[in-house]
Amino acid sequence: MKAFKTLCWIAASAISAALFASAASADAIDDWLLHKNSATEPKIAYAGAPIELKFSFPQPPASIVPPVWRQAFDWLAEATNKKLSFKLFGAGTLVGIRDGFKGVGAGVSDYGTCFTVFEGRGFELTKVFGQPFVATGSALVNTRIYLELAEKYFAPEFERQGVYYGYSVHLGSNDIMSKKPIRSLADLRGMKIIAQGMVPEIAKAYGFVALNIPFPDIYTAAQQGIADAVIWTDGGFVPYKLYEVFKYRTTLGIVSPTMDTCINRKSFDGLPPDLKTAFYNFQQYTAAAVAQRTVVDFRNKALAIYKEQGVETIALTSDELERGKAIAKTVVDAWVAAREKDGQPGRALIADIEKLKAKYASMSDEEALKLLLDRPVKGIVKF
Repeated sequence: MKAFKTLCWIAASAISAALFASAASADAIDDWLLHKNSATEPKIAYAGAPIELKFSFPQPPASIVPPVWRQAFDWLAEATNKKLSFKLFGAGTLVGIRDGFKGVGAGVSDYGTCFTVFEGRGFELTKVFGQPFVATGSALVNTRIYLELAEKYFAPEFERQGVYYGYSVHLGSNDIMSKKPIRSLADLRGMKIIAQGMVPEIAKAYGFVALNIPFPDIYTAAQQGIADAVIWTDGGFVPYKLYEVFKYRTTLGIVSPTMDTCINRKSFDGLPPDLKTAFYNFQQYTAAAVAQRTVVDFRNKALAIYKEQGVETIALTSDELERGKAIAKTVVDAWVAAREKDGQPGRALIADIEKLKAKYASMSDEEALKLLLDRPVKGIVKF
């Protein structure tokens, strides 16, 4: 079985790379990667020996995220005149998916993915977009909102775990692929749905059973009938070829999944000042690149594949979405009450999110991308 999975991952890696390459287009990310954006180019005075650090992530080759990371790290090495570079350790070879905070905090890795979704306690505020219908529909705007609120709400939760906050990139809104058509939220009732990291209150409110199955095993679980549906994003549905099992895709948008990163404090603190600045800003450029490439650019490619594979895409009516948001309000209100009871600023966080959602309501993806690249948020890590 292990050998079979390895072969599947190798095959999926080739598919992922092809999909990623075909989705790329001339845009602000291309200009950044080609060093054509002067606003993103660091000024490097450090003349000492080159510094190589380690970056760890659990995603297997099937994921469409690693190709973006590799390009981003190549940019960093070039932009710093090879004075700062990272060696990448993927597929959990250095630090497992659930061990990011421990591994990075202990120095096993200098920098890596640290998924707050798998942490039982300590990241209640960082997980706010895991609450139903709190996020916007734009991965780029969601990512910007998180960065603007990180210093006040999220970075302290990371620092209490002994690491620095890197970024939380938002991977679009979760949709659902299913074996039977879902044309209303009532159709979810009684279904067994793979929903990684989704808070149980959401499943209870909408009447389905949530299954937390690791992404390498999702296809097999679906094929064997363990699950009726999967709540995920196009960046998961397509590379893992779930369209072979599920022939219906409903645009749901209940939550916005995040991919978080954290930094070993000793590794960061030991960098020369100019490399600290370059690496700090690099976090936000990379978050922008991942959101753009794996969500915005990938969307049309995914829709074409669904059509080719005979998958019906279903959009809920506006009335149905309003009913869904009314149900969501009870879940969010309970979350706010729980945070306030624990002495946490849950109400203030939701209010700040709503203010920023209103501020950026008319912002296009192109404008949000330019904002992320040209105006990095200051002060998330103090140095």
